[in-house]
Amino acid sequence: MVDQAARMFAESPSGEVLPTWVREIDVLLPVTRQFLLDGNIEDLHLVSSDKGVELRAASNLIIDRLKVNEFDLVYAYDPVEGISLEYERAAGTAETFFSSSHLNRSTSATLGKLSDLIRKAMADGEQRVGVLIRFAGRLWRDEQTAGTDLRSLFTLAEKLAHAEPDLELPQRRPDSIGGVVVWIGGHHGEPPRWLADGDQVSSISVAKPELGIRRAAASSLMANLPGFTELPAEQATSAITSFARLSDGMVLRDLSHIVTLAVDADVPPAAVETAIRSLRFGVSESPWADPDLLRRVADGEAKVSARVLGQPVAVARSLDVLLRAATGLTGAHIGGATVNRPQGILFFAGPTGVGKTELAKSLAELLFGVEDAYTRFDMSEFSAEHSEARLIGAPPGYVGFGAGGELTNAVRQKPFSILLFDEIEKAHPRILDKFLQILEDGRLTDGAGDTVYFSETVIIFTSNLGASPSPTSGKTDKEPPVTRRSDPYEVTQARVHKAITRHFTEELQRPEILNRIGDNIIVFDYISETIARELVKNYLNTATATVKARFNLTLDIAPAVADAVTQAALKNLDFGGRGVSSAVESAFVNPLARALFRIPDRSAHATVTDLRSTASGWELTVMAEG
Repeated sequence: MVDQAARMFAESPSGEVLPTWVREIDVLLPVTRQFLLDGNIEDLHLVSSDKGVELRAASNLIIDRLKVNEFDLVYAYDPVEGISLEYERAAGTAETFFSSSHLNRSTSATLGKLSDLIRKAMADGEQRVGVLIRFAGRLWRDEQTAGTDLRSLFTLAEKLAHAEPDLELPQRRPDSIGGVVVWIGGHHGEPPRWLADGDQVSSISVAKPELGIRRAAASSLMANLPGFTELPAEQATSAITSFARLSDGMVLRDLSHIVTLAVDADVPPAAVETAIRSLRFGVSESPWADPDLLRRVADGEAKVSARVLGQPVAVARSLDVLLRAATGLTGAHIGGATVNRPQGILFFAGPTGVGKTELAKSLAELLFGVEDAYTRFDMSEFSAEHSEARLIGAPPGYVGFGAGGELTNAVRQKPFSILLFDEIEKAHPRILDKFLQILEDGRLTDGAGDTVYFSETVIIFTSNLGASPSPTSGKTDKEPPVTRRSDPYEVTQARVHKAITRHFTEELQRPEILNRIGDNIIVFDYISETIARELVKNYLNTATATVKARFNLTLDIAPAVADAVTQAALKNLDFGGRGVSSAVESAFVNPLARALFRIPDRSAHATVTDLRSTASGWELTVMAEG
């Protein structure tokens, strides 16, 4: 394990295998006055040697390297503790260099003392002094509202960043320049441009650990898990590899926390995924592992079909995807490569008003017991490039930073849910690029740099492509014809597939999105007359039930009236179920609302006896009884 990690690191003269960013500091010390460290610098970092693997904090690694490079004094500053002495090569050196009365104090004057310390460190010809500034991102964010002491510190830093070069070249390689300042920024604030562009400044960005690093760290950390040392070598290696893959996108500090949670809950090595889920979502048990969920999905076809009428293919294929997730077989054919991907990906396509959104609601209720366990995003609201910030949150320096995005917040609040992206073809192409990471890696980084995981969600896209004319219809012979209600389902399916493929490959030039969706494009059929009649019957029954609950009035509907409403609905089938609903509302509900005011208050029973269309709209007759 160590050998694989070592190839991604650099070996120091002492034989230790160090992160490359540490070796970069080593190499640049002779010519650099200030270092800017950002990215994943606040994480734990892997160091390996013949003694094994060790995880260490960045500040400790920097201090050790300054010791190795024979610095006499090393100081550190942070906004809470003030200035502290971290290393003194020779006893008594520090007291003569910088008064101990200024140490370990955090007052309004501390920044002024820090400027004095840095100025002295750079000017002193006898002592080699290093100064670490922790949480530097906090200082950079305060630049616009800085007080006198902070402005003085920044002025000094800018002067050092653009210092005049030394014209006298050394005859041998110098050990280091006299003093050095290391700004530890992290990912919560970008350094000012005037500092980052300095000739005497080196910017180093620390990346998140890749698979080889996580595997090496897992090898060391998992030794603390109960029963790990007794595992056969093959099982131990498998557990380490699984841990490294499941922690994709995490940092080494997260891996350490996961092992702590696993030890606390007495989790065996083979079940480390439980501890990972605890860290990510705050729960150890996944709803996907619930045996009752497997039963509900396996027996759910009749229940879902009762709500989504006339779409047997769509219902069956959707439940197949959910059944695969409930049995733990998502990505089973390609091993651990998809461990963090969403539990299911569905692309609902076809005409408007045929049940695409209703099926998503039905699946949410089937999976989680409540219909509102899904979050809907109308992608027509994200047609502009800048609307990306609405989904993932504004980046640092922009209005709204820190508030989070609509998508990332929704997943944080309900990690086990369905995410519905309506009319996905209307979203800006740059926003579609975000889905590449979600569908492939199961995670997304928000505007604040925090990672959100989609591994417990079901992603559903809807689209009308191929079922309605596009804005470019008639402008090219390559555009496939749109479907018609009279087409057989097989023709509708083929045309919709062709339109979707053309849209993503030719118009958007993003075939990789289709590649992520795979064979999960589910085409809905048009509403037939038989299904429309069933819908009218359901809508009328719902209306009479509402009247009963609202007015305590039993309302009967004469067969001739029901037939008239049905005939009105059949004229609007091009708009699917919504057209049927609109016809029932116009022909029955609206005139019923007017007629209810003419019924005596004491009536307990009434019958709708007549329905007719007039110049001013529909009129119906209600005869009260008793």
